[in-house]
Amino acid sequence: MRKRSAATKPKKIAKKKAVKNVNSENTKGSATKRTTPKKNQSTDPEGLALSKNDILEFCDRVLKKWQQDPVHNARNIPAMLAVRTSVFFSDETSLKAIWSEIISWVYQLLYENAQAQARKEGQSWAQVFSKIKK
Repeated sequence: MRKRSAATKPKKIAKKKAVKNVNSENTKGSATKRTTPKKNQSTDPEGLALSKNDILEFCDRVLKKWQQDPVHNARNIPAMLAVRTSVFFSDETSLKAIWSEIISWVYQLLYENAQAQARKEGQSWAQVFSKIKK
């Protein structure tokens, strides 16, 4: 049996670190890293986790969809092009601040819209929530 040189011996420390990063819930057997937040990473559920490219790709998908019926979407297309342009020229920090506010605003609007629909239908929970808000 041949002896290994120091350069070819596996490092035990590196192996232990790799094992610590393996997700024990993975059922397929492949090693994946845990997604625990870093110290400086925000844990705000309404915070933007998407990158600038992700938002640009979303804008492109919407534009592609709307361009299939350009007459019907004649007003929407220029508006989305303006949104895409503003995203393109904004830095990541500004995008995260702006889009985090937009996400929060959308959640609030969805909540208020659900209450308005429920009030129209005469559902009692909407009346209770309206009284609590006041």
